[in-house]
Amino acid sequence: MYDAREKAIRDHQWAIHIARDEGIKEGIKEGEIKGKIEGEIKTVRLLQNLLGLPLTSESALAAYTLDQLQAITNDLQNRFQNRFHGR
Repeated sequence: MYDAREKAIRDHQWAIHIARDEGIKEGIKEGEIKGKIEGEIKTVRLLQNLLGLPLTSESALAAYTLDQLQAITNDLQNRFQNRFHGR
């Protein structure tokens, strides 16, 4: 009975360890995505400023997904290149 109790305690501690590791990995992944979104928002606003366009508020841009922000960034980069390099 003692051995079974010790095993149960070790199993429980191991489950907590695994859950903690998974939580840390998930938090890191969410942080990376959040960082990428913040970077895209800053890039969009910089390109808008360079192109003389009205700046979209950060809160409005935060409503977009990362893929949508990357598409906006790509469009603005193309417009910038066409305006200043493609003349």
